[in-house]
Amino acid sequence: MVLGAEASAGPPVRVSDDLVELLTLTQRRVARGVAAVLAEDGATLDGYCLLRSLAGGTGRSMGELVAVLHLPAPTLTRLVDGAVDAALAYRLPDPRDGRKVVVHLSEAGRLRLARLEALVAAHEAALATALGGDRVSALVRALADLADADA
Repeated sequence: MVLGAEASAGPPVRVSDDLVELLTLTQRRVARGVAAVLAEDGATLDGYCLLRSLAGGTGRSMGELVAVLHLPAPTLTRLVDGAVDAALAYRLPDPRDGRKVVVHLSEAGRLRLARLEALVAAHEAALATALGGDRVSALVRALADLADADA
């Protein structure tokens, strides 16, 4: 099953078709599926998201990463420490404010991200095949509009 690992347990039970419940259920199922694919390569969903957020090239402060990744600061610190220890990222002083650090993606991090993005793209392609490309495209547009409306 593409969405998650519930195949042996049967379809998930829904209490209602409320927007919040449907979004929560779908997010958890998709995240579980992507996390399983990433785990096969020794990565986590949060680690993948960190590498993606650093891919812009200019680096990000810890505060920016907390805001982008929606993670508590202590969790983010552990995540960044792990990426630095694995040589996937590095820290430099902020050129505008020497009291802050900016986290950058290393070349090894770029290579790792490319490998992980290929795994995620394959998973998304399988999802699009299972649900239909037009349905997935419409869902992506609707969710993007919803996310932008919140900004």
